[in-house]
Amino acid sequence: MTGKMFDSSGRLNIPEPSRPHEEVAIKAPVVVNAVYCPEGHNLVDVNRIVSGFPAIVVSFEDKKGGQGLLAVSPVLGDTAYLSVEGEVNPDEPLIFSCPHCGVRLDVLSNCSCREDAVTVLAYLYPRRDPHQAIAFCNVLSCPDSAVIRSGEAIRLVKNRQ
Repeated sequence: MTGKMFDSSGRLNIPEPSRPHEEVAIKAPVVVNAVYCPEGHNLVDVNRIVSGFPAIVVSFEDKKGGQGLLAVSPVLGDTAYLSVEGEVNPDEPLIFSCPHCGVRLDVLSNCSCREDAVTVLAYLYPRRDPHQAIAFCNVLSCPDSAVIRSGEAIRLVKNRQ
């Protein structure tokens, strides 16, 4: 060990190893592998693939009465989707519900992309817990239509107010 054991005021010198500080890029996507409706049904369907992973599948209804199934990318930050059944207008708000029980997804807040848009929640566990959830806009063309963690969505809402 080089240098003095104690400094001029009598404190013990503990050497700090020098390490280069490097930015670490995350290369692997964060993928949600299970999400649940308010009643506890899993919305991930291994038979529907979006962005290379089993998709989050929800029923949808539009203002004109059109209905169908929509597969949403489970990759956080990815806005990809696939209309499984029915036609969807990506610029119109949709009502999302569970394809198993028909219960509507809970609404977290209004979205700023348009007046009648909302951010909906899907839970990471079978119990309803908004702190353990993902969120996405019900307008598919909205930049916030990508699946994000509910905590991020809550921060976005607070910053908009």
